[in-house]
Amino acid sequence: MMAIFMLLLLSGLATLTLSYARLHVRFFADSYNKEQARLFMQSALEATLMKIEANQSDLRFFSPDGKFEAVGVVERCYIYQKSEHNNTNCTPANTVVIQTPQSNGYMIIRLFVRSLPSAKILSPIRITQRSLQRP
Repeated sequence: MMAIFMLLLLSGLATLTLSYARLHVRFFADSYNKEQARLFMQSALEATLMKIEANQSDLRFFSPDGKFEAVGVVERCYIYQKSEHNNTNCTPANTVVIQTPQSNGYMIIRLFVRSLPSAKILSPIRITQRSLQRP
């Protein structure tokens, strides 16, 4: 009788230990994937600026490992009125003319990063960043 009780106690402790270990593994995997998404966001922001300089309107990027997708949106353009900076991402609706001849202007860029459904990530990741950048 005592042996059965000890076996039940040990199996209960083993089950509890395994459940805590599973939670820790999930936490570390989620933390790692979130950090990967943040690093990808920084790269996507730099690539967005390069595409804007090249006057390209498609501001969508995919990570090399196929886990994340980034979409850039130019929310507002602050452009000097005599600037020759014509950009397809700046429309009359989102452009504000500034009176500073020392600057060609700034852009407010919102970047969305999300994990793709095909990626094997335990919990979906969605990160948004808003940035003020020079075009």
